[in-house]
Amino acid sequence: MPNKVLIIDSNSVLAMRIKVLFELLGSDVEHIHYETLDSQTCFSHFDVIAIAHGIPQEYFEILDELSQHEKIILLAPKPENSEHLSAFSQLNRVLSNAIVIYPFFGNKEITGLLERVLEIGEQAQLLLPKVLLVDHMPSRLKQLSVSLRGAQLDVKTAINANEAGKLAKEHHFDLLICDFNLEAETGLDVFEQVRMHRINCRCLLMTSRESQVDTLKAIRQGVEDVLTKPVDENALLQSLHKLWQTELLRRHNQELVERLQDTVDALIERDSLLRVIYKHTPDPIMLFNLKGFVIEANDACLNLFGLNAEELESHSIFNLFERQSVEALKSRIETSLIARHFDCDLVLPRQEGVSIPLMGTFIEIDHHGEIALAAIFKNVAHLKRKQQLLEEAKEVLEAEVQARTAQLQSAKDAAERANISKSEFLANMSHELRTPMHSILSFARFGLDKLAAHEAPIEKLTKYLSRIETSGERLLLLLNNLLDLSKLDAGRFPFNPAMHNFASILAEGVEDVSGLAMEKCITINLHTQDPCADIYCDREQMVQVVRNLLGNALKFSPQQSQVQVYLSANEDALHLSICDQGVGIPSDELEHIFDKFAQSSKTNSGAGGTGLGLAICKEFVLLHKGCIYARNSESSGAEFVIELPYTQGN
Repeated sequence: MPNKVLIIDSNSVLAMRIKVLFELLGSDVEHIHYETLDSQTCFSHFDVIAIAHGIPQEYFEILDELSQHEKIILLAPKPENSEHLSAFSQLNRVLSNAIVIYPFFGNKEITGLLERVLEIGEQAQLLLPKVLLVDHMPSRLKQLSVSLRGAQLDVKTAINANEAGKLAKEHHFDLLICDFNLEAETGLDVFEQVRMHRINCRCLLMTSRESQVDTLKAIRQGVEDVLTKPVDENALLQSLHKLWQTELLRRHNQELVERLQDTVDALIERDSLLRVIYKHTPDPIMLFNLKGFVIEANDACLNLFGLNAEELESHSIFNLFERQSVEALKSRIETSLIARHFDCDLVLPRQEGVSIPLMGTFIEIDHHGEIALAAIFKNVAHLKRKQQLLEEAKEVLEAEVQARTAQLQSAKDAAERANISKSEFLANMSHELRTPMHSILSFARFGLDKLAAHEAPIEKLTKYLSRIETSGERLLLLLNNLLDLSKLDAGRFPFNPAMHNFASILAEGVEDVSGLAMEKCITINLHTQDPCADIYCDREQMVQVVRNLLGNALKFSPQQSQVQVYLSANEDALHLSICDQGVGIPSDELEHIFDKFAQSSKTNSGAGGTGLGLAICKEFVLLHKGCIYARNSESSGAEFVIELPYTQGN
């Protein structure tokens, strides 16, 4: 079973030499790069582990467990490479039991070291020759065969050439030991007969007199040695051992030659394949020394720089790129060379003015004993463009997210305001319904009690019924507002426009709220510039708008104050302004005061109302293609303004 060898490499030429020599010695070699090492790597599966120089210190912790391994080989760097030599010294201290192979060792010296490490032949089964023994004298044949078998040799015997030929045809023999003088033939005849079947069989002849053997003829036929009888057992075994060692050496040399040829063929094929890939790969590849001078480059690299091979090799890589790129590259070479590889962004200038952004991957290699760098360039213009588009898309997306977030926040605020308004509406609605209903029930109960007691003066009943009527009207107004709002939301509110005098509409609205004004001693002052102002409108809706606005002004004005009403007109529209002397409206609530169920924070704590009146006013004004808004007057109180066009479109 072949020895299993692991080579942990860092792009070292010496590691490739070791790999080839191990393979020539019949080992099963696994060649890996140090970057593939991790804590899960199982070193116990390998008989020998060779580690190249240039492995970063962060991998030493993984290699530390090899300190107990029996067969470790370290491949040293060149003495002039001080950085790698320092790192290698630290690794050698970690693996102090390792054998060190230096780059100036010859292949013969390295092979001897590897053979000693592999312990070739020590644990292998002893290989002994198979012997064919031929002699026409049975007693001597038996004596020799017993002697050879006593030396643990596999021996078969024959008495003539015919028997020897039959045995050679059926069995494999490594050595032929034959008496030269047989009864009918000579030992050379027997050797010739055996070699017809076993061409590599070696021959040892025995003779009584050396003069009987034609030595030159015997050598030409391939006889290895001739012994003179009587043959001493030790001399026979010694000669046999010599012949067998010669045969083993021949076999070993033949095997080495075959392996070497296979390795050379494989290397030639691999080199040809790599050359084809290197030459025709679409990625530009360049090899240059530490001074920057180009050693060689592939076709894609020549096309990238627009130079032929001779022109490019006369350049330094530091003259090909923009100055900032060159400075960055030199800095990376100085600081990252110990790591043996690094990446660097480069910019290649063009005469047309459009520079080409490149990503260069640089790897340190050993080029004929000198440190060099192999560079692979990638055109990343499309990646830069994609990155720019992604950044632009990111900015647009962030703006959209911010806008959408603002919309959602606005919608959230509106929903919260609507929820608060609805809660306030329900509270006010309960109050508005409960108060008149309580009044109706109370006065009805008082009247019934008086009738049951036969104490029902007309004045009392009239007072009770009047109160019941007032409360009922209040309930009716509330319900009408709710019905009007629901019809407006559903788009089914009747709209009957016609030409009307707005001054008369205003007077009717003032008349409707005059009772409330008298109760609070509030004066309503009308200021009309054009008493004959006619407008195309729905009279009932406009009267309700005026009534609601005046009602609000009276409701929130203090007693014995004044409400100013201004009616004016221009070429396009009619303007109505109603000003009170109340508490006013906070400026941040002016836009929301017309929302359904909304009330001012200054007026919703005791004045009553459901927050529907202004919402209805807004819907009626919008039906007339007009606008309504609120503002605080300069003196005090709030001012509501309506602008109505004389005619409305469809």
